[in-house]
Amino acid sequence: MSEQQFRIVTRGELAYGFELEETRENLRVLCKFDDATLERLFSGKPFTLKNKIALETARKYKDLLDQTGAVCQIEEIPILTPAAAEPERPAAFECPKCQQQQPPGLTCHSCGIVFAKYQQMQARQEAVARGEMPIEPVAATAADDGVLDRLFSYFEQHQEKAFILKAFAVIALIIFISEYLSGLITLFIILFPVLFLIYIRISAGSTGESPMALLAQHITFMPVMYAEGERKTEGVAWVTYSVIFINVVIFYGFEMQVDPAFIFNNLIFLPFEPNLVNVPISLLTSVFLHISDGHLWGNMLFLWAVGTVVEKRIGAKRFLLFYLLAGVIAGLLPVLIDFVFFQRAAHGLGASGAIAGVMGLFAVRCYFKSMVFPLPILGIFSLILPISLKVRLNSLVIIGLFFLADLSGGIDQIAGESRSNIGHWAHIGGMVSGIVLGMMFKLGEQAVEERHFEIGSQALSKRGDLYQGEESLRFTLEKNPDNADATLMLARVLSKFQPTEEGGALYRKGMDMLIAARPKEVAAAFKEYYELYVRGVNPKTQFRLASFFHQQKDYEWAARCLELLADDAATPAEIREKAMFQCARQMEIVGKFDVARHYYQLFIDTFPTSPFIAKAEARLAEG
Repeated sequence: MSEQQFRIVTRGELAYGFELEETRENLRVLCKFDDATLERLFSGKPFTLKNKIALETARKYKDLLDQTGAVCQIEEIPILTPAAAEPERPAAFECPKCQQQQPPGLTCHSCGIVFAKYQQMQARQEAVARGEMPIEPVAATAADDGVLDRLFSYFEQHQEKAFILKAFAVIALIIFISEYLSGLITLFIILFPVLFLIYIRISAGSTGESPMALLAQHITFMPVMYAEGERKTEGVAWVTYSVIFINVVIFYGFEMQVDPAFIFNNLIFLPFEPNLVNVPISLLTSVFLHISDGHLWGNMLFLWAVGTVVEKRIGAKRFLLFYLLAGVIAGLLPVLIDFVFFQRAAHGLGASGAIAGVMGLFAVRCYFKSMVFPLPILGIFSLILPISLKVRLNSLVIIGLFFLADLSGGIDQIAGESRSNIGHWAHIGGMVSGIVLGMMFKLGEQAVEERHFEIGSQALSKRGDLYQGEESLRFTLEKNPDNADATLMLARVLSKFQPTEEGGALYRKGMDMLIAARPKEVAAAFKEYYELYVRGVNPKTQFRLASFFHQQKDYEWAARCLELLADDAATPAEIREKAMFQCARQMEIVGKFDVARHYYQLFIDTFPTSPFIAKAEARLAEG
């Protein structure tokens, strides 16, 4: 049976906010249409823009065409078969999710789900509910019993393991290239500026963006790696900034002012003159000491890059405890290594071991995040103008490469092949301790939840996969039903094309969960919800929203919230009484005096024993 094909059709309609000439010019640039073709396109008759393409390809084309301002539809091309062989097809089909009647197809015209994927997901959830291992259906082919088929099926069911495996594969590829194709790397670095500029010019020509705008998206002035797309902005990483400040003050205000012999004899670990007092103390003091400006600022930049991200997720107290604990373990391990292999005392100082511990925590708690790794593109001139290319890599790749580099350096030190003073074993001890601490406190479970939430939030973008986004958000809520952010995000995904019963219920649930802590976000969510569903929410939540809108001087929305409560006989009497009176007052504020009099009179008639009756009668008398 041949694969189902689709076409993209337009009838010359314009999307809201677009002008005809603007849309014509956009189509001329994107599709290279001449004037005659554009005239036919806007003649009002059906015009096929793309024909006989797969559904996924059709969606990608439609995303691009939607940006031009032309209203397009994806239509299924009927498969022609001999009449005798053609099976009888139902005249109508009911969506298994939203129960809307529609012609047969691959996707629901109402809620947008892909039927096959939806049924697959339902089967998987039912299997999990029964306590069974969900098994994906695999087409019967000669290769069914092959190792690769079973492997792909396994990783499809264990997406987190697949994600981590991909990171390890990238690490292996990078190591292979650096070991065996180093000549090509050198040639690439030499030619890179020219190749990069050619890429910018080609991209600018194909997307219509200016070369400078594209260049700005791909360069950075940050000299150190940092987490990209950091969304968790609430709060300030006070411990991270305090530790940086303390390290700077100790270096310039203490180390630069005292006799170095005192520091080496008492404060590094192990001290040159050890005793019962300075040995335990130096385990902590050594974490805040540095040998030079470069040593200090290199460490502080790395601490800023990873510490601010981790601290906001695990909390200040836990972060400080883990930082110090990793620093202590990082100090102990090289001493143990030197004693076992060389029967000598080792001496070390610096924050890099503790920072490696934070990187280990990052690898567990933020394994899904991308890091921007700056690659200088001006060669030696980068010392004057620090412009770097944004090389985006998964954080596991970068942290894994750091770990392998330290492991290689540490083994060389033990084998006597390296006399480097770099504390490779301190870095290893710190990173391993950070990973172990992260796993002990189950930070990885929170990371999985956040990763799937981010996938869900990306589903609302122009190129987002709504099915994948919905599945990830449902997975997040299975892990944590009290995740208010995921609840609201799933409501938005389910309501993207039109209101749905489940979407409305999730909007209301999410707003109830967040109203006490984050009323500003709930106010924005309520506006979205009302525009779609034109109805109120939980009376207590809505009354608090009215108060918040009033405080923000958004009187129109305050009046709307109160009006919904006042008009609904199902509103609890104690809330409706206050809402009706305040609704009348709010209508006066927005200048709707006739409406205000109506609510004053309704208030008097409905709540004749209310303590506010006298005020309502006085307002009516004045009006």
